[in-house]
Amino acid sequence: MNAQVKLDGKIISVKTKLKPSEEVMIIVKETNEKTFTDSLGNFILEKFDKNKHYTLELSSFLYGKVILEFETQNDIRVQKTFEVVPNCKFDGETAKSEWENKSAKLYLIGSIAPIANSKKDKKFEKKYNIQYYDFGCTPDPLECIIEYNKEILKLMESKYGDEWKKEIRKDVVIN
Repeated sequence: MNAQVKLDGKIISVKTKLKPSEEVMIIVKETNEKTFTDSLGNFILEKFDKNKHYTLELSSFLYGKVILEFETQNDIRVQKTFEVVPNCKFDGETAKSEWENKSAKLYLIGSIAPIANSKKDKKFEKKYNIQYYDFGCTPDPLECIIEYNKEILKLMESKYGDEWKKEIRKDVVIN
């Protein structure tokens, strides 16, 4: 009997080099073996033959589908990291553009019942010409939100100094 090759895999986001903000399904096309990443982006597949070519399909809602080629060697255990690209509807460049067009936002991730803006929040929005936006429980990829918000915060700092930092909501996503 041929010894099987075990793949200890890790999925990371191409933007942050960190685990994706949701689990990713991995399918081995040749064997139809399936698994999902754990909470750290890791996965294990164990039924590979030595010195053989395989096709992996990585898929998730926020990252789409990626087809990757993978080749086993003569090893019994292989460690490999694969990257997925988030489907960002916005990023740092979008933030700059929206800042210039006076339509910038600060993104929040709430839950099924997002916290409504208080009078203090509305005053902040008017004073700094920015809008809080809560995704509720279905946010875009976290790394897209972080990239956008960090760019907006840099722009706010360059225009307003540090004054706004005492007034901003604590649930603005920055990491």
